[in-house]
Amino acid sequence: MIDLLQMNVLLVDDMPSMTKFIYKMMRNLGFGKEFFIANSGREAMEILAREHVDLVLLDYNMPDMSGSEVLSRIREESKWRDIQVIMVTAEAYSDFVAEIGESEVDAYIIKPITVQILEEKIRQVIDRANNPPPLDFHLKRSRDFVESGDYESAINEVLLAMEANPNLTRPIRELGYIYYLKGDLEDAKTWFEKAAGLNRLDVFSCHYLGQIYLRQDDIEKAVFYLERAMKISPRHLERGIDFAKTLVKMGKEKKAIEVFNRTMELSGSTVGLKEEIADYCVENGMISYSIKLLEGLIYEKPKRVDLLLKLGKLLEKNNEISKAVTHLARASQLDKENIEIRLHLGRDYLALKKPMLAEKPLREILEVNPDNKLARELLRQCL
Repeated sequence: MIDLLQMNVLLVDDMPSMTKFIYKMMRNLGFGKEFFIANSGREAMEILAREHVDLVLLDYNMPDMSGSEVLSRIREESKWRDIQVIMVTAEAYSDFVAEIGESEVDAYIIKPITVQILEEKIRQVIDRANNPPPLDFHLKRSRDFVESGDYESAINEVLLAMEANPNLTRPIRELGYIYYLKGDLEDAKTWFEKAAGLNRLDVFSCHYLGQIYLRQDDIEKAVFYLERAMKISPRHLERGIDFAKTLVKMGKEKKAIEVFNRTMELSGSTVGLKEEIADYCVENGMISYSIKLLEGLIYEKPKRVDLLLKLGKLLEKNNEISKAVTHLARASQLDKENIEIRLHLGRDYLALKKPMLAEKPLREILEVNPDNKLARELLRQCL
């Protein structure tokens, strides 16, 4: 049981003024005993890892880790998933509704926040947590059975949840998900399609239908459902990447690039994500796009020797030797001992018919490793 007056509360917002504002309102209401403040999603995860929390008030739109991503992580972790979460947002668009529905938020508040609304939502959420309706009770039991690997008992609990509230699509999609985990893709498909048909914003069902059709090599239907999921909730990073990769497999590179770019834009374009996409595109022959991504990465991280080398090698493959030399020369200045960089540099200078420039990196290699046969062979071509 959660005590309104004694509960531990985590307030998460990238604007300190907002967490201070909510804190003051809750103090005036007399709600909560101990408060924790996080000004980013990452800080929130760190606090959850070390503190006991009963209620989270979570901002939806944060730069480093969105509220929906924090919420998803809370629901994925068994020790946190029963924490009550209220999402706070200035948005009321379809993608927001889809995202929070997917992550099972307990309630949401649309700004501006008033004391009356805050009190009403918190009371509702805590009362529901302390006195769960049959739907919540059976779905929770189902989840516990899934974790223990007892899928048949989990299915029975979801069917009881459906009986308790036949008008909701959530139990229907849960049934689809259990069949998916069980490996019964046809039954999973049946229930996910029913859920998606009843709720046009059921992004969860659309996403998994896309995954099922991918596994069955029905690329056209996979694209249909993954694109539908992207339109409902474009902020979801993993979904965007999966959809773009599917388009690459279909040979629709132009469309794939649009989806990759959109996904990076919405995610904040982290260096790691750009590298992952660049590597995938190299493996699938999209050299020009990979070069563009790596050039952007080097602009952000000009001293990353590995990126400079990777770009140089791609430019060689694309027969852009002069540009390759520019990046390889920079890499050689940053790393005085890297033999691979100097071999590429020497070979490229020779390809450009500049043997005098090729001689220097090749001699540097032989000073360190006199037995390097390739460097010695290339050096002979300089003479």
